[in-house]
Amino acid sequence: MPISDATRADAAQLVQRYPVARSALLPLLHLVMSDEGYVSEDGIAFCAEMLGLTKAEVGAVSTFYTMYKREPFGDYLLSVCTNPTCAIAGGQRIYDSYVERCDGPIDPDGSGVMVEHAECLAFCDAAPVVQVNYEMYGPLDHDQAMELLDQAKAGDPPASRSGEVPPDIRTVHREFAGMDDTFGDHLVEASRRQAASANPPAYRTGETELPVSHPGGDPMGHGGAAFREVSGFGGGPSDGFGSIEAAVVEEVAEGGRGVDQQLAAQATVDQPTDEAPGTEEQPTSSGPATPPEAEPSDEATDEGADGAEEA
Repeated sequence: MPISDATRADAAQLVQRYPVARSALLPLLHLVMSDEGYVSEDGIAFCAEMLGLTKAEVGAVSTFYTMYKREPFGDYLLSVCTNPTCAIAGGQRIYDSYVERCDGPIDPDGSGVMVEHAECLAFCDAAPVVQVNYEMYGPLDHDQAMELLDQAKAGDPPASRSGEVPPDIRTVHREFAGMDDTFGDHLVEASRRQAASANPPAYRTGETELPVSHPGGDPMGHGGAAFREVSGFGGGPSDGFGSIEAAVVEEVAEGGRGVDQQLAAQATVDQPTDEAPGTEEQPTSSGPATPPEAEPSDEATDEGADGAEEA
């Protein structure tokens, strides 16, 4: 399913919050789930396009984290803790009954329910625990758990232990994406200041470091956008940059010190020396050192005295 224009606009806003574009990948995947209900191939291609990544890189992340689902399942996700405490209290039986009732992890009758194992939910005193769209329910006996499943299948789950009624999964993932956070503008401003600083941020990929304030360093991320704005190469007038010296802006406009030079300079500063602390300076002459005159021994002195007496 093609990504909507509204989601594309939201994605552009998300990416601007980060000095490095790829840092926005996790919230961007949540945003895709808020649009599609899962992470489709179109969603992976969209994230790759927005962040300047390959589809393989995005796919690897989307399959690593269990909160991102790669197949559609409807509106409600039931996560059953089957770790030891909950399993002993009946969690495994609840999970098995859910799968049996739904004829598999995803209910095929279109009721919009998916069932999954969950690792410890840190609520052991309420075992067994079930989450509905990440809202906690427990302790539940078997009958209560089955009733919770039926309510979720009907699209009418009850209030959780926190008193919150879980919204549908798309609404949940929009919240996880941070689209409704009120501090987004502050993050953008912080990113702009970072990109314009004397020591701009960099990220490492494999064996390569790329300074994000360089125009070619991270053109997809806010580092590139901040560079263009601060240096005057695009965008509107920059506000709030009165404290940034012109020399810094000029350095950013010229690409700043390359990372190679920075690392080389640091290596020079940190280069260990062979001299031990407190060692006195040694002669620099390449010739043999002149030994000091030997003082006469006691034996030689006695021999000299005896010779004088005989004379």
